[in-house]
Parts: sequence; C-alpha cells; structure tokens
Amino acid sequence: MSSGTVKSASKGRDASLLPAPSLAPVNHATSARRRGWRTVGAFGLVLLFGLAQYYATRGAARHSHISSLETQHSIYEPSSFYHSVSRAESICPGVVPGTPSHAGYIGLSDDSDEAPQRSFFWYFEAEEDAENAPVILTIGGGPGTSGLANPVLGLSHCVLTKNGTVPNPNRWTEKFNLLALDYPVGVGYSYGPIVNNSRDAAYEAYDFLQKFFVLFPHLAKNQFVISSGSYGGIWVPHIATVIQEQNKAIARGEGIPGAIPINLESLALSNPASSPKAWFGWMLYYMCELHDVYNATTCASLYPLLPQCLDKLDYALDEATSTAESRNDALEFCSGLFDGDVHGAVLQDIRKTCKEGDMGICYPEFLWMNDFFRSNKTTEVLGVPQDVEWSSVNTDVFLRFVGYGDHIFNHFRLYEPLLTDGIRILHNVGMQDASVAWPGTFSFLKLLQSPFSAEFRGAADVPWPSAEAPAGTVRVSGSGGAGNFTFLTYAEAGHFVSLDQPTLTKYVIERWVENKPFV
Repeated sequence: MSSGTVKSASKGRDASLLPAPSLAPVNHATSARRRGWRTVGAFGLVLLFGLAQYYATRGAARHSHISSLETQHSIYEPSSFYHSVSRAESICPGVVPGTPSHAGYIGLSDDSDEAPQRSFFWYFEAEEDAENAPVILTIGGGPGTSGLANPVLGLSHCVLTKNGTVPNPNRWTEKFNLLALDYPVGVGYSYGPIVNNSRDAAYEAYDFLQKFFVLFPHLAKNQFVISSGSYGGIWVPHIATVIQEQNKAIARGEGIPGAIPINLESLALSNPASSPKAWFGWMLYYMCELHDVYNATTCASLYPLLPQCLDKLDYALDEATSTAESRNDALEFCSGLFDGDVHGAVLQDIRKTCKEGDMGICYPEFLWMNDFFRSNKTTEVLGVPQDVEWSSVNTDVFLRFVGYGDHIFNHFRLYEPLLTDGIRILHNVGMQDASVAWPGTFSFLKLLQSPFSAEFRGAADVPWPSAEAPAGTVRVSGSGGAGNFTFLTYAEAGHFVSLDQPTLTKYVIERWVENKPFV
C-alpha cells in the first residue's frame, strides 16, 4: 500500500498551547527528515522500534480533509460505519483460559470503500466482572509507534517471549478491560489518510471511541482511563480535552447527533514529553549532574548551547511567532543537545550499554514483537487485510508530525482545565531514563496552575510501597486515595516502566484506577 495523504493543520488558536486544524499543508519534507532522525535519538520508543525492522510504507493514498466536530452529522449506530471484529484469544493465552479478546477495524468519519480510513484495535476483556470493569485505553508514543506493543509487552492476558506468547502473571487485565489502539491512522495496522498534529489526531480518537462503544455498548457506562508514555504525553492530554469538550457539548444538547458521554475518570502517563522547555531544559542536568551519561568534555561543549535552545523555544512557543518554521528551527537546534557521545549508554535506560546496531541484544522484545505482528497466523486471527503490513513505527507519521512542529507546544497546559474538571492525573516515571528525564517532568508539573497545585508543590515525596522496601517515591495531592494530581517514581526503571518493572506497574495501575493509597 502506498504512503498516506497528509491532512494539515492551521493557525488560529492559541499557538502557545495547542495545534489546530488548518487549510494549507506545511511542506518541509527534506528538513523534517533530517531533523526527524536527530529527534529519534531522544525519543527512545521510535528508536528501538525502528532498529527492530525495516520501516514499511503504509496507508491508503487518498486525500481527505478532516470534518470538524461542529459540522459532522454522522449517526453513531452499527449500520452507519464500517467495522469488523474477530475473536483473538487463540494467539494471546491468559492465566484464566479462554478469557476473550476481540480485534478489528472501525471506519472513521471520512472512511469509504474507495478511500478507507480505518483504526485497528485489540480489546482484552477483564477476567473479573468485565461487564462493569474500568476500561483502560492504551496507545503508543512516537509519534508513529504502534499501540500494540503495550499489551504484548506486559499489560494484557499474555506476554511475548522468544518462542511466542505465554500467560502473563502481571497482566492489567485481571481487573480491567484493556483497549489497545494503533493511533493515529497510519500507525501499526491502522491505515488511511495521515494527519500531522495532535489535535486532529484526537478527533480521530474521539470518533473511534464513540463507535467502539456502539459495538460494545455495555462498556460505555464504565470508568474510562487513558494510559500512555513518551509522546503519549502529547497524545493523551489532547484526547482527554476533546472528550471533555464533547461531554460538555452533549450536556448542553449541542453534541454530535448520537454521541454519548464518555466516563473519563483519570489519565496515567509515564516519562511524558508534554513540555518542550522542560524536556530540553533539564536533560543536561540529568546527563551531566545527576549522572555521568556525558563526560565532562561533552558537558562543557553542550552547556553553552542551552541558552540559545531555550530562546528558540520561547520564540516558537509565543503565539505571535509560532509557525511551523519557528517550531522546526527550535526542534532542530535543541535536538543537538542529544548529539554528544554517550559511550554506548542506552538513553532509555542508562544502566544498559549497547554498541551501535546491537539494540536488539539490549531489547530483544522488540525483535520478537516484529516477528509476531508480521506472522501470517497473527494477521489472519486479527482480521488484518493481506495488503496491510504492520510496522512498529510509521516514518510517514513521524516525519509529518515533526515537520509540523507538533512537539513544540505547551501541551502540558491542557492538564489545568482537566484537573479543574475533576479528571485525576498520574505521572509515573522511571528514573533511569535519559531520553525523557524525570527532572523535566517534575518541573512542568510544578508549573501547572490547578486546584491541587499549591498542595502538590508543598507535598512530601514518600517512599512506596513502604519505607522498609521502597521502589521509589510518590507525591500526592488531592483528597484521599491515590490522589487527584500525583507524581510517582520507579528507582529501577527506565523509559519503558511496564517492561522494566511489570509487577510494580501492575500494583501502581491497580491502586490508581481503584483510587487507593500507594503507601
């Protein structure tokens, strides 16, 4: 299949806060490709997936413009949209034999037989009371990485090994329904026209979710949680914002005809890249001061670049001067801070050392995943068309988001109205990650203005799960339980927290979703 058509984004909203749909495409293909591969070094999810395989081209090459939510008139009923669903537990055995899972496609707003726009999902039923159990949506990072990595690398009924899938003792699906989505369109098994910014992508997610709940109506009433990491720190606040905006529109009688409220309760983020100034501004502190990822010579050569990096970010984040060009300029310059010699250290887990080209030795799971999702048996069970080839990362998606400069917005500011609306937000981060280092995350969380901010800034960092056997620290603000606004660290995890600490992340997600104290 040929490469997907880009849907572009425009000016017109607060450029310092979020991307918005536009009329004219931004064309920076050559510079975006150069800039993109430098950025790959910082975003480990893309790096590792990319080294696992050859990047296949994807998507249906048909032009289609995004329909705004204000003018969309689709009716959410099964006969109004394309869908195909298959039972899939045969390739993902659980601890409880026969626990169902369902995989398939849902056609989005611009979908047609001639120009398909289809999102792929894999839904794993909870072992305990699936009818009423919370639903956790999990998506990949990137931008452009498959959301199917999360279920098979630790969250679902099964876990991937060298010899295939086996029952997973640390599954999140013991208590929760898990919905894995290849997002946005163009990623993984999903195919169709490709957008280039996180707000347009969030509209896709909302359309998908409305239709998913049509196919599985018993889940629509259940508590809904969104979980992701890395670039998911950009995806997730936009998806949550669109859900909240549309829930309020429905309450006013102004929602999309047939749309229902989504019971969004909380968000769970790991090592998120939600703030470009925090991401770049704190990385040298982490790599030079907290750890010796860079040696003294490298640190001395890179520190003088930091003020200019921050100046370029300020310029690109200013509403008056935020353009694709200014955002790209800031991203390209600041990505140079990651160009130093790390002497074999793996940025995603600084405890590991790998020679260039040997990442499959450090992370063999990504090679296993490539074999699994490209096998004929897997695609047949999942109902994937023969001409759709899975890739762990779609470079077209990646480069188009880079070309638009989607990284360079203050996405973290979207958390403020969400917290005010009562949406709980957890950041749980691995402290061994240099690609999206924890001091940056902590810094932008302290900048947020919400009903919980003052309490958060003054709260203590408490060892969890106990002072006698600490796995990290947790800072909680909000009334009771796991908190409304919470920051939790894993001392012995890197970028991929659920892969590094599967038992602990299961403990954390269960306490979080059930709103129980971590200590």
